Amino acid sequence: MTPSAWLSGSVGENDNTTTGEDFTVNTVQISKHVWWAGVKDPDLRVFDIVMPTQYGTTYNAYVVRGEKTALIDTVKKQFSAEYFAKVESLVPLDAVDYLIVNHTEPDHSGAIAELLKQSPKLQIVCSGAALPFVRNVLNDDTPLTTVKDDAVIDLGGVTLKFKIMPYMHWPDTMMEFCPEDKVLFSCDGFASHLSGESVFDEDTRVDLPREMKYYFDAIMRPFSGYIRRNMPKLDGLDIDMVAPSHGPVLRKYAAQFIQDYRDWTVDKLAGAPRVTIFYVSNYGNTGLLAEAIDKGLTEAGLKTDLVELSTCPVEKAQDLIERSAAILIGTPTFNSDAPRPVWDLMNLFSTVYSIGKKAAVFGSYGWGGEGTKLIAERLSSMKLKVYPETYRARLIPSAKEMTEVHDFARKVAEFVRE
Repeated sequence: MTPSAWLSGSVGENDNTTTGEDFTVNTVQISKHVWWAGVKDPDLRVFDIVMPTQYGTTYNAYVVRGEKTALIDTVKKQFSAEYFAKVESLVPLDAVDYLIVNHTEPDHSGAIAELLKQSPKLQIVCSGAALPFVRNVLNDDTPLTTVKDDAVIDLGGVTLKFKIMPYMHWPDTMMEFCPEDKVLFSCDGFASHLSGESVFDEDTRVDLPREMKYYFDAIMRPFSGYIRRNMPKLDGLDIDMVAPSHGPVLRKYAAQFIQDYRDWTVDKLAGAPRVTIFYVSNYGNTGLLAEAIDKGLTEAGLKTDLVELSTCPVEKAQDLIERSAAILIGTPTFNSDAPRPVWDLMNLFSTVYSIGKKAAVFGSYGWGGEGTKLIAERLSSMKLKVYPETYRARLIPSAKEMTEVHDFARKVAEFVRE
């Protein structure tokens, strides 16, 4: 694009033709010094094995040009040829000065090894936490440069200021802010899984706020505590545009989605401790124990939610786990195991921020009673603080056992308050 075109306010696609491969080379200038050089994957229907993606996705990569050139991230390996063609439409690969690796997950690092072959003088820049991951991607001793918070690379006429953002959503994650263009390169933060005709959010034809929340819940929500601690690093930055690693570049929604992340990650444990008691009960026996525990915890001054799992929607269960200081789980034992609804609940703990929460387990059984032990072990392996004793009653709880379980509730209440 000529300087006069930029001054006239025209920002758009490069005039490049097909390369002979099965793709068209279209880069998009998104600001004075920045080009989108990513790839689209519109046919992707499942991301990371478990996340449905009905609109496909993009693997966004960016070229920042001053007197020197920096690439921000690469793409999934099978799209390497298209990515290289796009970069070369702007600058020869062997003339690129920096590759900034914001995150080493393969959908962003898949082209690094081949890029180094074509650009051997390239300087790779990453966070300290990314260093071993990049080593595992390359499996060689390529020199790597690590940066810390607020370090700056001057490309000549344009700069990049680094923000280290651990666990947003990997330990290696970092972002960059380009003050001259007011662009935040946000890695997987503020992203979405969409593959539309335009790279900009205002042209998106689907409900982008809905898709942003869906992406946050699936990818970012388990790291809410870390995100909450990272968000102040963006305070004071004059951000007009957010350039994420997936989905559209944000212009219309940039400020809104940054605020949404603050709202979505607010500390939900403020105030008096709250306890959720989840249970399933085939013949009502575990239910009797659950009701007695609920009464005991309430008498001890705790706020409680008593939830029968078979009628509890997934979204409600996630919200309850997230806002509870402690979770109690009541399970019968079927065939030396806990029943499926309880294991389905276990799978939800990794979808929200649950590390360090208190937990306890109880249940009824016929003979073996292994279900309570298995669930307690699973909770402990997920880094919850589990009360050291489970409570079990065989078949129909007796009057003595109902007294015992009430005492169990009192002890758990003390444990929650510790």
